[in-house]
Amino acid sequence: MSLWNSLSYWGVDTTQSSSKKRTILLSNRVCLLISLFTAFLTTVSYSFFDLIPATKLGFLFTFLFLAPIFLNKFGFINISRMILAVALSVGSLVISVADKFNYRLLEEMQYFEFRLTLLTTTIIPFILFDLKERKLWIGALIINLLCIVLYDPIHEYYGVGYYDLGFIGPNYYFVNFIVAATYMVIAASTYFLKYSFEKSEQENVDLINQLSSKQDELILAKNTIDKQRALLEVENQTLNSNLIKTNAALTEMNQELISHNNNLQQFSYTVSHNLRGPVASIKGLFSLVKPAELGESNKELYNHFGDSIIALEQTIKDLSYIIEIKNDVSSIRENVSLLNELTQIKTLLQREIQEQQVTITHEFGVWEIQSIKAMVHSILYNLISNAIKYRSYERPLVITLRSQRLANTIQIQVQDNGLGIDLDQHKEKLFGLYKRFHTHTEGKGLGLFLVKLQAEMLGGRVSVQSKQGIGTTFTVSLVENPS
Repeated sequence: MSLWNSLSYWGVDTTQSSSKKRTILLSNRVCLLISLFTAFLTTVSYSFFDLIPATKLGFLFTFLFLAPIFLNKFGFINISRMILAVALSVGSLVISVADKFNYRLLEEMQYFEFRLTLLTTTIIPFILFDLKERKLWIGALIINLLCIVLYDPIHEYYGVGYYDLGFIGPNYYFVNFIVAATYMVIAASTYFLKYSFEKSEQENVDLINQLSSKQDELILAKNTIDKQRALLEVENQTLNSNLIKTNAALTEMNQELISHNNNLQQFSYTVSHNLRGPVASIKGLFSLVKPAELGESNKELYNHFGDSIIALEQTIKDLSYIIEIKNDVSSIRENVSLLNELTQIKTLLQREIQEQQVTITHEFGVWEIQSIKAMVHSILYNLISNAIKYRSYERPLVITLRSQRLANTIQIQVQDNGLGIDLDQHKEKLFGLYKRFHTHTEGKGLGLFLVKLQAEMLGGRVSVQSKQGIGTTFTVSLVENPS
């Protein structure tokens, strides 16, 4: 496997664009697959027919088919791909002619079997080239088609044609029309599949860029609101004899902020809602593609396309969920038992707790709080599940929950002895959307964003203390009697 990877990345370096890297990687792997395919067929031929001329040529072409990898190594990417696109058809034709010189082993089937190999060359140009590279893939298709059309004339030129060697099938030449027609059907079908894939891939890229842009706008808008809120606090501290006039100005500014926030929320809802239709259309078109009809070399592209659709659909669902949370701020507050919520979470995470031998303890100074139950449950669930996910493998995980009353706030702490976080490097973006700081386990980077969002929606805040290799403590401060 290390040799496979080493040869696959020949010609790839860090200075190249991602598109060029992918082109070289794909070209090298197709080259290796064709070479292995030829080696396999040649070995089977040797086991049946011994070392006849066709077998010798087969072993020679096994190594010649590796030439495009060396061309990629020296930067001749287009030449490499063009050779690779026609190598199998030209090589099959040469070996087919050589195969007919061994008269004592010659069978009528030998005039048909190589045509199957020629048909497989139909999809290779579409694998190697983008549709915008018209001259390259059209040229390769023409050369491959000529190998089919000139199959019998070339055999007859060297005196080894079907009828030259005594075979008498009256409709033999009709096979050429069947093979050529099949070639054209496969080429047309592959073209439309490639066209559909490239179009959908570009639409995916555009949608992802749009979502990233809107996320940046949301963050910028939130920063603007935070700055304006800070200005309001400063103005409140410097109130003077002009209190009535200042209050009027503050009220007007607050209305502007509310209107701005409502417009921003409506905009977020519109974005998430309007994107569902195009994504559903892409998903529907993708479901029409039948994996069984794709060649082996296309399956990687097919799977990659499917994963991209799933990721985009999940991103839109996350955005919708965040909007729903913002709307939940109007929910009725009630007495929330911290012990009951902890018990429910233990039940939900029972399998993980047992498998990882997790110990969860509590030291509640306050057992009940007045709040929105669903949000408190979500905050505790995300913090506890994160602690389990990012546990240390060097010691058993212990999670401790604490609660206490300070002034007019209730503080809830979730402490663990897990991996810890490098706050010097990550503190500023710790609670950002889709931010992750450990790559050894699955996750979307949504949990801490929701914890911060819900704590703030409840009129509180969240802070963190952590040391790498020791553990992390999250503190959620909630206002006891919010106005």
